[in-house]
Amino acid sequence: MKTIHVAAGIIQRNDASDEILAVQRGYGEMTGMWEFPGGKVERGESGAEACTRELHEELQVSVTNLRDFYTIEYDYPDFHLSMQCFFCQLAEDSAEPQQNDRQLDMRWVSRRTLATLQWMPADIELIDVLSNDNGGDPGDGPTSPTGADGRGAAAESDGADPDTAAQQRPKDERKTRSRKPRTKKKPGLLDGIDTSDLTAEQTELVRRRAAIRKSMKGNKRANTKPEMLVRQKLREAGLPGYRLQWKVPGRPDIAYPGRKVAIFVNGCFWHRCPHCNPSMPKRNVEFWEAKFRRNTERDAAALAELAAMGWTAVTIWECELKRDRIDATMQRVVDTVRTAQPGHAS
Repeated sequence: MKTIHVAAGIIQRNDASDEILAVQRGYGEMTGMWEFPGGKVERGESGAEACTRELHEELQVSVTNLRDFYTIEYDYPDFHLSMQCFFCQLAEDSAEPQQNDRQLDMRWVSRRTLATLQWMPADIELIDVLSNDNGGDPGDGPTSPTGADGRGAAAESDGADPDTAAQQRPKDERKTRSRKPRTKKKPGLLDGIDTSDLTAEQTELVRRRAAIRKSMKGNKRANTKPEMLVRQKLREAGLPGYRLQWKVPGRPDIAYPGRKVAIFVNGCFWHRCPHCNPSMPKRNVEFWEAKFRRNTERDAAALAELAAMGWTAVTIWECELKRDRIDATMQRVVDTVRTAQPGHAS
């Protein structure tokens, strides 16, 4: 899968504000979703250089005090995104950000309300981090200098040994200083976000996004239960020696390179099973329709390429592994593998 390297700017309005600049995409299949401004890293550029250039080209601004904050690694259907994110501020002589014709909207958003916007899929992880970062940024250091062992420098300034100074303090004072302050639980906290000042509609959006994140975190790209079950059945049938994620079109879940057999274990929902008619999300229908269309088109293209290379492709749908269907399904797969003529892998 092709990897695209991108640099993005998390532009803070000023030191006294926790507001961050967000832009709304105005083109492509994800029109209407929010993102942080930025663009591709060109050959020979560092991430910080690319971020500075892209923000000037996209928003007509100059930024300063760039601080590397977070790197996102995310798989879109057609490519892998590696996005390096930088905290930065507008330079003193910079103009205000200018919206361009590829953006529907632009606004300054406080951290606690970031999750009320509909963000690009790759940005959701970063929104979680920013929303729970308590308003600080990675450039903030400790309020007082400390030594290498973590003890304050105040005890060392007069030449006294820090351990001795600590022992000479009154017992009650030592106890008081070592006690950690209790943090009161904020009311209206949902998924780490304070919703007490949000509207009912915004709170509902935060709740839905939290549910989506929880669901997506449970989705595995490899070694899923269906894949493990198929591999177990193949071993029981006396067909070990398979390879995983073999480097041929489609990166099949299981492959027998010598026999040129590629086995895809597809989830019914994501790959749109023709047998069980999986449901369609009721919200953001256009986004999901486009995503599913790309998935099915990519699957079809991979099967066609494999056929042109002389490979036999077998698709196993998740619903075909249910208790009442798994025996027939695996018999079909085992027969296909056994009848394939061993040859040279390509």
